[in-house]
Amino acid sequence: MEPALKPQPKLLSLDKKTLLSVARAHILSQISELNLHGHSLSKIKEISSFSTLRHLTISFNKFTRLDDVSHMPNLEVLDASFNELVTLEGLRCLGRLRQLNVSWNKLTKAREDAAVLRKHTPVLLKLDTRCNAWSKPEAVRMTILGRVTTLTHLDGVMVTEEEADEALQMATIFRINQAAVLAHSRTNSERPRSLSLLSTAQLLSRLGPAPWGPGRELEPDWTAKITTLNLENQRLSKLYNLDKLVNLRWASFNHNNISKLGGLDTCLKLEELSMKNNSISSLNGLTRLPCLRNLSIDENQLSSLDGSVLDQLPALTFLSAENNCITSLNGIKNVRSLLELYVGGNQISTSRDIYYLKGLENLIILDLYGNPIVEKLENYRTYVVYHLPSLKALDGAAVDASESENAKNMFRGRLTTDTVAEKLGYSNYKEITCLTLQSCSIRMVDLSPPELFVNLRSVNLEHNNLMSFSGLIHLPNIKALCLNYNHIESILPRPKPQAHLSSRQILYSKVHSSGYGQQSPSRPDRDSRPASSLEPLMGSLEVLHLSHNGISNMANLQLSRLTNLRALFLQGNEISQVEGLEGLHQLRELVLDRNRIKALAKNSFAAQNVLLELHLAENRIRELNHLHPLTELHKLFLDMNKLQDITELEKLDVLPSLTELSIAGNPVARNSQHRAAVVVRLSQLQVLDGIVVTLEERTRAELLSGDQYQSSQHPGAHLPTGDIHLPGLLPLWPPSTTLRGINGGLHNAMLGHDTPPSSADDNHHTHRYQKHKTNVGRSIQTDTNFRQSRKTRNHLPTTGLLSDGSSTCSKQDQDHRFPYDGKPLPM
Repeated sequence: MEPALKPQPKLLSLDKKTLLSVARAHILSQISELNLHGHSLSKIKEISSFSTLRHLTISFNKFTRLDDVSHMPNLEVLDASFNELVTLEGLRCLGRLRQLNVSWNKLTKAREDAAVLRKHTPVLLKLDTRCNAWSKPEAVRMTILGRVTTLTHLDGVMVTEEEADEALQMATIFRINQAAVLAHSRTNSERPRSLSLLSTAQLLSRLGPAPWGPGRELEPDWTAKITTLNLENQRLSKLYNLDKLVNLRWASFNHNNISKLGGLDTCLKLEELSMKNNSISSLNGLTRLPCLRNLSIDENQLSSLDGSVLDQLPALTFLSAENNCITSLNGIKNVRSLLELYVGGNQISTSRDIYYLKGLENLIILDLYGNPIVEKLENYRTYVVYHLPSLKALDGAAVDASESENAKNMFRGRLTTDTVAEKLGYSNYKEITCLTLQSCSIRMVDLSPPELFVNLRSVNLEHNNLMSFSGLIHLPNIKALCLNYNHIESILPRPKPQAHLSSRQILYSKVHSSGYGQQSPSRPDRDSRPASSLEPLMGSLEVLHLSHNGISNMANLQLSRLTNLRALFLQGNEISQVEGLEGLHQLRELVLDRNRIKALAKNSFAAQNVLLELHLAENRIRELNHLHPLTELHKLFLDMNKLQDITELEKLDVLPSLTELSIAGNPVARNSQHRAAVVVRLSQLQVLDGIVVTLEERTRAELLSGDQYQSSQHPGAHLPTGDIHLPGLLPLWPPSTTLRGINGGLHNAMLGHDTPPSSADDNHHTHRYQKHKTNVGRSIQTDTNFRQSRKTRNHLPTTGLLSDGSSTCSKQDQDHRFPYDGKPLPM
């Protein structure tokens, strides 16, 4: 067993006391050697005050620069290995430094760092630069030796005289002069037909000699005749003296030490430029070149592709930037002329970069081989083919028709983070609080990682093709979710049909009207476990809209897993039985209008003891059973059902908190006397069929009920046919109306010759009130009130309660009960 090493204590600050303790000295002037190894330091500003320090060790820390280690005149040895140094820029005035160790860091630019050492460490003898991220590791040794001529040892190897001379000769800067141009230029007017991979400048240079021989007299305009220039491997560090090459068309400057683009301002006819294997870190300096078609800038130090520069190249069709350090393709998104793009061997890692290429409608060849995205992105090739349908070749392999079709089947309709960024125009997902994507043909949600949407509170995905909540269940803080007009079958995706089922059985199982192969509505086909045993989901969700989804089985939805739900809207579906609500103990509002509900089961509302509002309008309900758990119910809407018997209304006695009731459009409401009977029976009722119950009306109804009771004690007796004269009260019925005394309280008071015949098949019975002449006045009033109340309620805001007491309101009808006219609720 290996021995466990005790972790080195971290130094949070370098005050005088700490430094004296680390150096084991009494005064600062006594410290000549200081070891700060492994203290997680990133800055040591105090160190420059140590004028007597000769040996400093700061290895295994977190330094990115050495600015603090400057102006130390007596420092001789510096060990800065195993840090995070990206440059030696900042190192200053170390006149006596003889030994420097910067191995195991992140240095990349040997030429620039060697220039710093040459200027600020004039007596440096030993240098260790091993294990860094040099852009051209094979040339690092000669580059450093050619500039730091005092070195005797480099990377642990002694420097020989021959090696030093060779490095010095290579470091001599080659200048572009007349002789160089004459030797490496051509005047060809046409590009040769060839399948060679060489650039045009390379090809023309090999096909024939320069047009100007030795001793030949030059014409005054000889530079204007040059069309080709090939200056490869000439140790160039800068492009200049090219301003007279106004007709230059093909140029190659590969394998030099050029660090900046520039000097081509007058070469407006340039068509092809090759800058491979240089030290270029930015495209800045490449001015507008209207004719440039091919740009090769492989093996440089580019970290990005500057869009402002590429936008000045309107004719660009070929771009090769392989083996650089590019992390994003954002700069290419507007280069719509591009046909071929080669960016292999870079650091492109996110799917977002593929979206940047979607605007390149002419792109037919793309090479991303060697980037992290190839391994990191699931189904990488299929993903790229789907989002870039114009591609003919990807990573060196042709894209065929079957591959394109498979890509469409896999990714069509998928909502991803990239889709959101494309729709919204920005990708700062943490700023998004409301997301509305209606009618976008979405069939799958994959917003990963969900932590990006930590502030998302409201989502509206109406009119899409979702069959489940899909990836929405992972959103951490969503409160309101609108999925109206989709095809939702369950919170989680349904399992695929079993293989042993025949095609006919699978088809029939999907057709609700066939009756073949369907399971009982009370027996969910997804999970045989009780709803309470399933793991809760979406703990922050409070408002859910699922209208017009074709839902027939509530149990299959597994709504009980949404334990914090306050408002649930299921109108306009095909539900025949209310079930699956066992886990919704916080539910305050439930809307089930326009379904196929015929009866309420024993366990339909067993857990809804805090429900405040229940909508069951336009169903097929004949009986009002099993409502006793709804002790807090305030509002109940039963319009346009099949309630015929007045005894069903007596069952509403179990709702002690009921203040608003609507039964308009039911057969029982055709009787002109039902209103008075209901008012008497439900003493807490304040609104009936959309009309406020006044004190005057309640008093009149109670007096009528008392007279009916007395009449029921004397069989054969009749109520007075004249008006009931009470001070301040108007007559309740027309003078011609007569009530017969029949035993039975509320039920008997509603039966008599005034009651019209009912029909279970009559779905438009409100239009038949005018047929009963004995109650013409009251019937017309009832029908008018019913229509007005429905019209009024359709424009009244319906409240969906949230846990903090706020509400979501809509001025539209119940089909569009999402906050702010169909827009997501602002949080």
